[in-house]
Amino acid sequence: MAESSSVQSLDRAFDLLELLCKSRNGMSIGALSAETGLHKSTVHRLLSSMCMRGYVQRDAATSIYRAGMRLCELGSFVMENMDVVERARWPMDHLSRETEETVHLVMREENDIVYIHKVESDHGAIRMFSRIGMRRPLYCTGVGKAILATWPDKEVHALWQESDIKPWTAHTIVSEDAFFHELERVRRLGYALDDEENELGVRCIAAAIPDYRGRASYAVSVSAPISRMSDERIGLLRGPLLQACDEIAAALGGSMSRG
Repeated sequence: MAESSSVQSLDRAFDLLELLCKSRNGMSIGALSAETGLHKSTVHRLLSSMCMRGYVQRDAATSIYRAGMRLCELGSFVMENMDVVERARWPMDHLSRETEETVHLVMREENDIVYIHKVESDHGAIRMFSRIGMRRPLYCTGVGKAILATWPDKEVHALWQESDIKPWTAHTIVSEDAFFHELERVRRLGYALDDEENELGVRCIAAAIPDYRGRASYAVSVSAPISRMSDERIGLLRGPLLQACDEIAAALGGSMSRG
């Protein structure tokens, strides 16, 4: 009997928490009681317990309750503990087989991207110089531009100011105005290009893997020698690349808003 009562209390607490998470301006005890059908004293008791643990916050001036930051803290742990590479492995393998090109997965770390997984293509004799663990600045890579295109302009500007902007090749974008113009193009098309900006002779098409907020810390690219990456080929690669990114985003509980 006690166990059944405990489970019922847990269910009720989750009902209240979910309502508060979805409420933009918070809710009063009366509103929560009316919405759930629970007695006000029950609502107050459950909210008091959740307030003590940081899952709910109470505005002392208005007696309005809101979801607490403890949820965000735990959510960040969940995201960090997810094995992104494992969830990305099959879509990347499929993308490499379909395109017959090398596919990379990167993560953002401070002002850089870090290669965390690579599927090497058997097509042709040329091998990409990239390797797992290699770092490159966000601004001079297709994957970096794809990630930054999901950020607010204010944050991109701050990162640009903090970065050591220099030309990795003759094609690297080193003007902030030109870079923001490039990000607008990425947002419009849904993918980014690396036109020999990081490695001469190599062209990449890249797309971000948005999280549940639409913001990205990971991206996938398809890379090949420029001889195999004409504008027409880029157009053909767009669909399979975005499909792979959407599959990975879905596995991670992220956003899939692109067409």
